[in-house]
Amino acid sequence: MGLISHCMKSTHQKLLNATLKILRALARILVRHGVSHSEFSELARKAFVESAFEDFPIESKKQTVSRVAVLTGLSRKEVLRVKEEREIPVNKEPRPVNRAIRVINGWLNDSNYATPDGKARALPLYGDTGSFAALVKGYSGDITAGAIADELVRIGAAQMRGDTIELCAAGYVPAADTDEKIEIMGASTRDLLETLDHNLTSQEPNDRRLQRSVVYHQLPDHVAAEFKTLSEQKAAELLKELNHWLWSRKQQITRYELGTKRIGVGIYYFESDEDKLKTNQGTVS
Repeated sequence: MGLISHCMKSTHQKLLNATLKILRALARILVRHGVSHSEFSELARKAFVESAFEDFPIESKKQTVSRVAVLTGLSRKEVLRVKEEREIPVNKEPRPVNRAIRVINGWLNDSNYATPDGKARALPLYGDTGSFAALVKGYSGDITAGAIADELVRIGAAQMRGDTIELCAAGYVPAADTDEKIEIMGASTRDLLETLDHNLTSQEPNDRRLQRSVVYHQLPDHVAAEFKTLSEQKAAELLKELNHWLWSRKQQITRYELGTKRIGVGIYYFESDEDKLKTNQGTVS
């Protein structure tokens, strides 16, 4: 029993240390954008209460405020307050899927607008077929070609050349410090953490999800710069191939076969100063 208790304490401590690393990076973003500790603390309460209600119910029993209080360490009064706030309906229209992303995917994968090797053709702005207007009509619904063109040019994904438009980025990357980038940050971080959580809890080796990295230490700046360029090139090639595969498979699915799975792969480059990293690691006790 003592050994089990020691192992549990060790795992708990390691989880706290890992959490501090996550929060240290998150705190930098929050402080930069003026989010206070009290605001973050309230978000943490909401997240704990939502998780306890939704992720840890007892089978065949309704989750209670008292049990959520036990799971989270919050008082029953706090849990009840957060629960009541969650149940207040919010009159907000759901944000539509970004039409620009759909247009870019069609531009890269549809043979009417892309070359056989997956390169987007330069398109005339208007015309019944093979034009940017036809592309937008097919992939963005009721959004006008002009609005999509303006958005793609704004984010640097496309450029105008007289009466034609050219794609110059194989994806939707919003301009710096925009609301879209903050939304992408939240979604991407959530996706990574959910993959890590799945791998921590999965008992079946074949059920584990891809989560790998390549890391080398004590490298000079010029090697880091070379690797950054190489990794961007290779990642772009892989993502382009995977994007085409998913797009092709989705075109084959009938409306009667539509499922509920959201799938994808994310790739990111990281770089840090090791001396600074060691200084900021710290421990939680």
